[in-house]
Amino acid sequence: MKRASYLFTALCLGAILIACDKDDNEKAKLTFSKNKVEVSVNESDTITVSGGVTPYTVLEGDKTIAVATVTSAKTKIAVKGLKKGNTTVKVTDKNGVNATLPVTVAE
Repeated sequence: MKRASYLFTALCLGAILIACDKDDNEKAKLTFSKNKVEVSVNESDTITVSGGVTPYTVLEGDKTIAVATVTSAKTKIAVKGLKKGNTTVKVTDKNGVNATLPVTVAE
């Protein structure tokens, strides 16, 4: 009977640990207020980043098409179109978790 009790306790603890790990992974995931950014040349749009740990950093796929900056709000990314084309903006949090946002610039 003791053996069954130990086995039951171990299974319950395992289930709890797996559930907690899933919650931690969900918190680490970066999400955006929009699925993509569409702007015209010389126009800007701002998206909100959720999840992860601030501060965020940004890296543009092609800086000749669009530039991105983290705003003073620290959870918002401003994207400005420079010339017609498609690119991406990669957002990375303090712990190295990242997500990529597609950007389309129209004339």
